[in-house]
Amino acid sequence: MKVRILLYRTPWKLKFKYFFNWLISIRTLSKWSHVEIWTPDENGRFTMAPNNSSMDNWGTCWTSTMRDDDNGTVKRDASKVLIHPENWDYIEIEVPEYDAMIGYMNQEVSNNKGYAKWDILKFVSPLHFPDNDRNICSEIVNDALWYGGVFTKGGIVSPEEVCQKLIDLGHEVKSLVNQDQIKEQDNDKNNNTNSNNDRGLGL
Repeated sequence: MKVRILLYRTPWKLKFKYFFNWLISIRTLSKWSHVEIWTPDENGRFTMAPNNSSMDNWGTCWTSTMRDDDNGTVKRDASKVLIHPENWDYIEIEVPEYDAMIGYMNQEVSNNKGYAKWDILKFVSPLHFPDNDRNICSEIVNDALWYGGVFTKGGIVSPEEVCQKLIDLGHEVKSLVNQDQIKEQDNDKNNNTNSNNDRGLGL
């Protein structure tokens, strides 16, 4: 079964909600500060239309985050996550042990005890106290792909490391939308200055 690994590019805007995203990107020397697994719907679909607008995204996104009302390992409708598709890249891969991966992620969501704040220290401080009961985004993705037979090792890594491991396996990073679509969306945003959908995402 194919899945997409979503990589979030933090907008360089002067907003406090992006602070930790910037910190992670700078500390890990990466343009990506957050990662999710995007699984298709029951018909194997990711999108129903070519423009990749948020309402056209099918399937489920899995990660660990502190944004909005979420706190820890969650699964959410893709249409609620990909509100700004211009900020996302993805890598499409085949997961040999798909059912094992889904089973693991469902278990982590059911047993969620909150976001692993201490694990972020691994990327910003020489001191690190692992939280074995909670996840950060790149940890749940890395472990899920291990259960799925894609990786040979799980554990705490950065979004950049998840990406690099997949590139080393021969996969390619692609933008969720192309440049023409981004320009079109920017024009739409300029015509709708009351939009409140500009969200940051936790590691």
